[in-house]
Amino acid sequence: MTMTRASCLAALLVTTVCAGWLAPPVHAQDAEKIAMSRVRLTTEPALTQGCTRLGSARDDSLKDLRRKIVRFGGNTGLLTFGGLEDLEVVFAEVFRCADPPAAAPGTAPARVPVPPAGPPPPPPPPPSR
Repeated sequence: MTMTRASCLAALLVTTVCAGWLAPPVHAQDAEKIAMSRVRLTTEPALTQGCTRLGSARDDSLKDLRRKIVRFGGNTGLLTFGGLEDLEVVFAEVFRCADPPAAAPGTAPARVPVPPAGPPPPPPPPPSR
């Protein structure tokens, strides 16, 4: 029984050490995923005014396109779609924009229009039975 326990412990130790050497570093993958989640995608050219253009990228997957934007060093992609030849491809002009200023608590985020004045519309009527 002691021999079995010792061999199981040794196998567990070897597996743990080997897995640590073979697995890619988790922190690098996490940093890339965080950067990809912060990439802003837009079709409005006005939103890239004042930003630095870094280049262009294209892909048929938005996830891969975000990854390419991050690897360029950008945080914003101005998107155009396919054209006449291949409607599945998405093109992006890659930009590095300054982060928008943090909004004060209780205020609307930047570039969000103010709601119209006056009372809100009444709720819809209840469903008829």
